[in-house]
Amino acid sequence: MSRPGATVVWPHRASPLRPSLGPSPVLAPPVRHAVPTGTRQVRLVMAGGGTGGHLYPGLAVAAALQERLGSRLSILWAATPRPVDKHLLAGFGEAYIPQPVQPMPRRISKIWPFIRGWRESCKYWQQVFSQAQADAVLALGGYAAGPAAHVAARFGIPVALLNPDALPGLANRFLLKRAQCVFVQWPLPAKCAGRVRGRVLPLGCPIRNDLLGRTRVEAAARLGLDPARPTLVITGASLGAKTINDALLVLLDDPEFRTAVAGGHPGQGAAPWQLLHLAGAEQAAAVGARYAGAAGVAYKVLDYCDDMASVWALADLAIARAGASTCAELTACGVPALLLPYPYHRDQHQRYNAAQLEQAGAAIIVDDLKEAAANAIAIKTRLLPLLYDTPLRQRMAQQARAAGKPDAAGTIADELLTMIR
Repeated sequence: MSRPGATVVWPHRASPLRPSLGPSPVLAPPVRHAVPTGTRQVRLVMAGGGTGGHLYPGLAVAAALQERLGSRLSILWAATPRPVDKHLLAGFGEAYIPQPVQPMPRRISKIWPFIRGWRESCKYWQQVFSQAQADAVLALGGYAAGPAAHVAARFGIPVALLNPDALPGLANRFLLKRAQCVFVQWPLPAKCAGRVRGRVLPLGCPIRNDLLGRTRVEAAARLGLDPARPTLVITGASLGAKTINDALLVLLDDPEFRTAVAGGHPGQGAAPWQLLHLAGAEQAAAVGARYAGAAGVAYKVLDYCDDMASVWALADLAIARAGASTCAELTACGVPALLLPYPYHRDQHQRYNAAQLEQAGAAIIVDDLKEAAANAIAIKTRLLPLLYDTPLRQRMAQQARAAGKPDAAGTIADELLTMIR
């Protein structure tokens, strides 16, 4: 089914993702591989891709399985031809399958390409599962998980679903009835819980082991920042968030904001802050230029950082989106946050994620109003009290840690092996 003993690696981003891939590749026929003599090979299909939010949790589970099984683990990854998939799954080589399946279209003109991609992908997995034994399929959510999980269920192959968002998306709602086990970060809404036929296990969202354990001094040295200064991290995930970036650029011209990050008014005794802004490749240069003109603001602007262990180890407060993986990292690392849920999703699922952290006392929701000046006012209103109030930030950090599940990857790996056995 895949190369015996395929190694799971954490690739590092050496350069920006390529803007295009060219024509979609044709799926290769399935390949049989001999089972090593005297061993019990575990063959797993990891189905999902298209975004880092689906890939990173799957890679974390894959790494945990590798620790437990070593060369007895073979993984075949059902993903997409998107650049992020090619980049993050480069270490899987021939075991990375770029399926032609597409997202559910919103326009009628896109229906036929969707149907064609779905049929072609399902036909491929019918060939795979009829010619090679698979022990299980782990569906990581999203449209790329659909074909392999759907076909596996018809073949009687165990299917587990990873659903880290508080509100399942369209593809995950389709897969709920096909999964024997559903791993969730938070309880499923009542309208979705009735669809589940298998067990629901609230084990959290898998994160990488290397995100934990970094000291503040080590993190500051790696990032070239001051370990003695409180640090405000601004991030819109791997690609950046334009509405957040634009709001911070407005705040750089705001005297009250600049006074707060510079250490507060005389007599308040607040320490001066440093800002670490992960702006995304498209806006990093422009954002950096604006910071350079903001006198009295200590800062570092990066387009991307693959050392998030250092980022979170140094962070005393974050302004971020509310993707499932981001929420899992914030809680596991004990970072209080202002969360601006992505405002353009039809189902607003990031707002449901953010609400979980706000209810736990670990975060404050700020609505993304999609306009720079309005967002700047909204952020400033909630941010300034946090910059001045160290005890409040410490309480939020404690609540975040209490809500975190840093061992999710390992516990999910163990449940998968139990399901296979």
